[in-house]
Amino acid sequence: MNYFLTFAKIVMLLIWVLLLSNLFFPFPGKAEIVFYLLLGFMIFMHLIQLLMIYGAFSEKLKLTKSEALQIFIFGVFKLWQIKERIK
Repeated sequence: MNYFLTFAKIVMLLIWVLLLSNLFFPFPGKAEIVFYLLLGFMIFMHLIQLLMIYGAFSEKLKLTKSEALQIFIFGVFKLWQIKERIK
């Protein structure tokens, strides 16, 4: 399971790099627009996920700013790493 989480976090990081690189070096044609939309969608979904975690587990789980940022970037994969603290 640990290898899966490491692999998944690396893949998520690569996706973020790809989407953010479009801001500085736009892709040709309509791909630029698609990547802007994907970046916006990913930011929106990860913000919703972070707000849901704060809402559902605010009493049981106190997140540091570093953990909140990692949950925003890596999503559920970081949450799986800290799930023992929720119990």
